[in-house]
Amino acid sequence: MPARSPSKIQTGFTLLEVLVAFSLLSILLTVIIQSQAETAYFLEKTGKQQLVQRVVMNELSIVERSCATTPPHSDQGTFWDDHILAGDRWERIAIKEDIFLGLIQTLRISYRVSWKNPRGKGDHSFESSVFCGGS
Repeated sequence: MPARSPSKIQTGFTLLEVLVAFSLLSILLTVIIQSQAETAYFLEKTGKQQLVQRVVMNELSIVERSCATTPPHSDQGTFWDDHILAGDRWERIAIKEDIFLGLIQTLRISYRVSWKNPRGKGDHSFESSVFCGGS
């Protein structure tokens, strides 16, 4: 039986090297998955905010166009079931304001939409205003 020569080199990885590689891989995958989850949440949040801003601006443009014939009044409510913001709350506030040293009186119309975060991380709202007429 021939003797083995000590110059033979074993190929492959040791168990310790494999465990370190799997540990690093698992840490990296955890970071990537967490990053993707945060990105999805951010996109959902900004998408809702963009939708709310568009609805508020549409409502204010309707108020602004009809201001001369029918001045708006304060009101509030919840969007109906078939609306794109169903279940969210809205509020329209009409306030008379004096401008230009009290010589001109105008009506400021503010429109606010409030909604709950779908993941339960607090409430959100968006508000914008327009001015109607002056006398």
